[in-house]
Amino acid sequence: MPTTLTRQALYDLVWSRPRTALAKELGISDVAIGKHCARALVPAPPMGYWARLSAGGKPRRTPLPMRLPGQSDTIMVGADARRYWRPVGGLEEPIQPPTFAEDLEQQVADAIRRVGRVVATRDLNSPDPALSRVLAAEVRRRQKLKERGWTFDKPYFDEPVYQRQLRLFNSLARSFAPLYGKQEVRSEDEWIQGIGTLHHLMLRLDFGDVSMELRFFEPSDRRRDRGRKKVLTTTLSVGTEQGHAGVQDWSDVDGRKLEEQLTDIAGQLLRRAEVSLRAQAQWQYEQRLKWRDEELAAQEERRKEDEKRRLAAIEAKKAMVRDEIVEIARRRRVAEDIRTTVQALREHPEAGGDGRAMFEAWSEHALAVAASVDPMNSSLESILGSFDLPT
Repeated sequence: MPTTLTRQALYDLVWSRPRTALAKELGISDVAIGKHCARALVPAPPMGYWARLSAGGKPRRTPLPMRLPGQSDTIMVGADARRYWRPVGGLEEPIQPPTFAEDLEQQVADAIRRVGRVVATRDLNSPDPALSRVLAAEVRRRQKLKERGWTFDKPYFDEPVYQRQLRLFNSLARSFAPLYGKQEVRSEDEWIQGIGTLHHLMLRLDFGDVSMELRFFEPSDRRRDRGRKKVLTTTLSVGTEQGHAGVQDWSDVDGRKLEEQLTDIAGQLLRRAEVSLRAQAQWQYEQRLKWRDEELAAQEERRKEDEKRRLAAIEAKKAMVRDEIVEIARRRRVAEDIRTTVQALREHPEAGGDGRAMFEAWSEHALAVAASVDPMNSSLESILGSFDLPT
């Protein structure tokens, strides 16, 4: 079973005993513990810490930093450690609303300080790994163009407008990578009838449990409208109208290009990540409440249906018992009627004459029939039949 820990709990554990001992308790490897710590930005004891401690030293413990915007405060470790937003316990267990220990403003300010000033990349001579996939594809197309000379193989993003987009994406990806890990720039294809296939760049940023996709919109764009107005200057956009945080744009303005806004943009993205995380947590909480109400309503509906079936079964059983009682009484009357008829026929004028032998044979058979249908000749258990009324 997976174990859910807060960042503080994981921090306390890794500083309480060596990872090899902790790994046995959690059922995972010490390497896996190290990866969990790295992803959650939980500092772990450095090499030699436990040796110095056992030798009587007092090595310094690295304090736990504030949670990053967009990063969950919980870590699931162990087998099948996946996140489920639906409650896994019983319906009677309380569902708690999300709470956040960090002040949003302080948290974002701390993250901005750790990211630092975002410097615009001047060239792509040493690109961030986030661009590796796009740039590698460009190299392959460039090589094919050189070998075959087909315009079909022409690189997609050699034009100055795209080179600028790559540099801007490179700057943002590089600034977030030390805290959040590798980001990724991707190429998106869009086919438009009468125009052909258009190629666009997109930067996917992962802020822990929150992901964002940043796109550029240019005045020269021929892409579909996508429900937005035509831009007048190069515009960097993130989000959708349906998302938790809506759409946010940054554009070139007089005297201040996007390259000069990168630090502000990074700060706003960090804030957006935390706002999205908190909004998502609230949405999940509301969905849990809704799911529980739906389950309780369905449970009550099933209870009512079961009760209807139970009452219908009782009525069916009563009807069957009633029919059995009526049948017993009918058979009893038939038996008595047969016996009465036999007795009456004995008074018939011809019953004692030439027809006596035939009458005696008939009356014997008639009385046997009466005996066979008379319920009084059966055991009480068979007479009562299935009389066991349910309640």
